[in-house]
Amino acid sequence: MRFYSYDYVAFIFSISCLPLLFLTSLPSTSQWYGCFYLLICLATLCNITRSLFVLLRPCLLLVTLFLVGFLWSTASAKHYLTAVLPYIDKTLSVTAKVKSINTLTQTNWIEQQRYIQFDILQIEGRDSQPDFSIAVFWDQPQQPMAGQIWHLQLKTKVVHNYLNEGGFDSQRFAITNRNLLSAKIIQADLLQESINLKQTIVNNLLPYITAFTYKDLLLALTVGDRSQLTPERKTMMMQTGIAHLIAISGMHIILVFAISLFITKSSLFFLPNRFMHYAIPTVVGWLGAFFYAWLSGMNPPVMRALLALSIWIILRYRHGQITAWQKINRIIAILLVYDPLMILSESFWLSCYAVISLIFLFQWVPLPTAISYQKRWYIVRLLHLQLGLTLLFLPIQLVIFQGISSVSLLANLIAIPMVTIVTFPAVLAALLFSFMDFSYFASGCWWLADKSLAWLFYALSGLNMEWMTFSQNFFGLSLIGWLAIIAWRTNYWRCFLPTTSVIILLLLAPFFKQQNYLWRVDMLDVGHGLAIVIHNGSSAILYDTGAKWENSSAAERVIIPFLKWHGLTVDGIIISHQHNDHIGGLSIIQKYYPQAWLMSTSNQLVNDFACIAGERIKWQHLTFDLLWPERLVPHAGNGDSCVVKISDGQFSILLTGDLERQQEYLLAAKYRQQLFSQFLQIPHHGSNTSSSYAFLGQVKPQISLASTSRYNPWKLPSYKVMSRYATFNLPTYVTAQTGQISLYFTDKNWYLNRMRHEIKPRWYHQWFGALPIYE
Repeated sequence: MRFYSYDYVAFIFSISCLPLLFLTSLPSTSQWYGCFYLLICLATLCNITRSLFVLLRPCLLLVTLFLVGFLWSTASAKHYLTAVLPYIDKTLSVTAKVKSINTLTQTNWIEQQRYIQFDILQIEGRDSQPDFSIAVFWDQPQQPMAGQIWHLQLKTKVVHNYLNEGGFDSQRFAITNRNLLSAKIIQADLLQESINLKQTIVNNLLPYITAFTYKDLLLALTVGDRSQLTPERKTMMMQTGIAHLIAISGMHIILVFAISLFITKSSLFFLPNRFMHYAIPTVVGWLGAFFYAWLSGMNPPVMRALLALSIWIILRYRHGQITAWQKINRIIAILLVYDPLMILSESFWLSCYAVISLIFLFQWVPLPTAISYQKRWYIVRLLHLQLGLTLLFLPIQLVIFQGISSVSLLANLIAIPMVTIVTFPAVLAALLFSFMDFSYFASGCWWLADKSLAWLFYALSGLNMEWMTFSQNFFGLSLIGWLAIIAWRTNYWRCFLPTTSVIILLLLAPFFKQQNYLWRVDMLDVGHGLAIVIHNGSSAILYDTGAKWENSSAAERVIIPFLKWHGLTVDGIIISHQHNDHIGGLSIIQKYYPQAWLMSTSNQLVNDFACIAGERIKWQHLTFDLLWPERLVPHAGNGDSCVVKISDGQFSILLTGDLERQQEYLLAAKYRQQLFSQFLQIPHHGSNTSSSYAFLGQVKPQISLASTSRYNPWKLPSYKVMSRYATFNLPTYVTAQTGQISLYFTDKNWYLNRMRHEIKPRWYHQWFGALPIYE
């Protein structure tokens, strides 16, 4: 008796890779080998005395298959980490080949410092493992070209995430793409100047592309380089929900395959019969898709798409009778066999989810035959596709992006035909004519692609673009599209109305969930800077807004996603002082929450309240006592930091900004025991210029919290200051190590959760490399 099928094996293998998403730590070597020996025993047991174990064999087989996938996926993760960990935070001498394509002119090169991907050939004179790459921050005058070989002196570091609820998980992203290691250059020497074929092709294309207005988008569609996309166009594409059309993915690979297939089929009509074979169009189509994938950089989504296309072709010709569900099931399993770390990739989930949604939509909500095939019903078919996908995509959009575009349906109805019918075919034709050195035809096609993008963005600019964000309470409710279609097609709601009502109530349950705290304080992980959120589950007050960088800010990357994740409105903002790492995100926060009042110690800001010692503010059931400074100043520095003691009558926390030792002495002398607080925000990120003995002796905190980044140039918090806290037996927590730190207060108690430990402990969130000095 056969207890399994290929589809059963594929499904169980895919499921067995899921633990990689949730494991707090990878199994140790002894644990892994213990599972391996168990696998051997189970496999042996499945094959002996079949009649005796006929009832147990299905269960044994299930466990065996699950163990195979689990061991394979964890072994892949351990192998990658084992290769990378010895080189974290080291100074290395390496020989490396440039992997990244250079698409910049000399002028742009000087203006734009960037990360360059290198494949490591040798480390300290010894051959490295294959496929070992590193991202190098290039600040040298020379332009590295793909294929060149360099000798580099590097100071390495590891990707270390700003880890907060609702924020982007860069550590998980780096591990997924096997790009955990990065470095700064100490010295760079060119060993071999010759460039590879891909860079040669790109160099020939650049004179055409750089002459056009939308060269950044043309580069993205041609060679997959999105580094030159302007912030304005990035924002517009995100807010309209069309970014997927520009980022090379499975859709583009399938389009290249389909166009190559069509052209080849058409060409065969002009050839003698002896040259015809049914497989020729498919082979040519696959070769076209492979060439385009190779030219665009073979990034992980493209590699997955090409591999999935290859598997689909094989399954189509070898197993003509299997269903679409069987094909996608087997393709996902084979992809995970190829690279189990794909399970961590959001783009992998989006790709699989998109295909599953398409299959579900066309099988469960099909259009009438007449509409499906007649050309005059094209708009109806497009509406059916877009409406269906918009509804079915709600769950994954809310989980990954915490929101949806309010105009994505209309924007995609405009953009999809334009890009797929005009822009992308024009780009492919321009590529072909450029290779053939037909400059007039090539220039004409590039012009058409550029004009089509101009028309598209002109049309999109007229839309009222708004990104609608949703809190985590909506995640369950977002499944309503899937459930409604299933209930409608199966008549489930007619036969099981009480059960249907219970399911709807369960989806609505998060909106009525009672929170288990009265108020909470979250010190967000914003790197070197400070951002603290005091809230009661619905409204919040911010103490500082983190830093602003050249192209982004802590407000955009961390604070606003956190507020949206929890569904919080901002009632007020307190700015401790005017250094960038504390006030950088103020204008952005005020743009999102214009009704929020402002308090600061500077008379140059438009304050609703002045932070002056002796003042008191009541908010909800909390009291904000202002302890420092004694007067407003034109430009507030460290010593003018707004010191606030927040209390509910039982528990209190002292927020100090970047207060320095001299002001600490004055506060200790003035307030003495009134400074006592159970919790302290460590002044000035743990610098030697603060946290004096006199100050700590009066505050006597039970818990002290510091906000720093792992690789800050000042090496904060300092070892001397951490030793001082240890002398007082004061437990300290640092965001660089713990991620977001959350304090919860009930009517009689409090508790503390850390992102890397209690809130979201995952093996890919660990502190990779040597532990910090304050450990």
